Amino acid sequence: MLHASDQAAGLRRLFRRTPSAVVALFASGRSPRALAVQTLVALTEGARRVVAIDEHAAARGSLLAAFGYPDGGDLLGTLQGKLDVSEAMREVADGLWVVPAAAAALAVPLLDDAQHARLEAAIAELQRRCDLLAVLNAGDASSLTPFARAAGRRLLVVEASGVGARGACQWIKGLAAAGAGSLEVAVCGARDRADATALFASLNDFTFRHVGLPLVWRGEVERDPLADAMTTPLGARHPAEGAQAFIRRLRAWSAQAGVTN
Repeated sequence: MLHASDQAAGLRRLFRRTPSAVVALFASGRSPRALAVQTLVALTEGARRVVAIDEHAAARGSLLAAFGYPDGGDLLGTLQGKLDVSEAMREVADGLWVVPAAAAALAVPLLDDAQHARLEAAIAELQRRCDLLAVLNAGDASSLTPFARAAGRRLLVVEASGVGARGACQWIKGLAAAGAGSLEVAVCGARDRADATALFASLNDFTFRHVGLPLVWRGEVERDPLADAMTTPLGARHPAEGAQAFIRRLRAWSAQAGVTN
């Protein structure tokens, strides 16, 4: 028998008028991969389905390795017509699928028309299967991939520590330089609400004085309904990102990267 949350999630997917949101996920702390894993699991709350496009190669700490699975099945195989996108997906936890994309992220600027068509079809299929499509960028803010740049929303998860705060400032400066319009922030590992909000306030003050990139508070990973926040439209000026909007931006960033390479 389905739980009420499972039924609600099924109805959301059945009657959803727009495709799932696309979020670029950045983590700042002593173990960014562990923060990303904790955040992705939190995003599956309420029977939501999350697909993570993971740009980390095996040597750089892939998500599959974090969940104890062998690496393999990169999205590049789909773009080359060698495998279906469903074959590149690996369910690593209840409601969470990982799509390895380290090779695909590097290849996007070099794709021909047929491969771009396969990429667009694959992205549309991934969005059809989930409530949230998350992109995990493997580098830093100075080396954002076309996938990360094309995401309509950006979520920075900050560990409540000195390392987390200092890294967050670097991410904020880099994302601002890369042209990010706004940045949503969640805190992880805080002692209490006061500790979490104080960290956010310090980051907000930093951006006001040095960067000018608007920050949006999304709460604490452990205590707040992060899944609700990230699967709800931001408003009339920032709607939930549809597949075609993401694909249009991806195509534009790909073309730009191809010119500069």
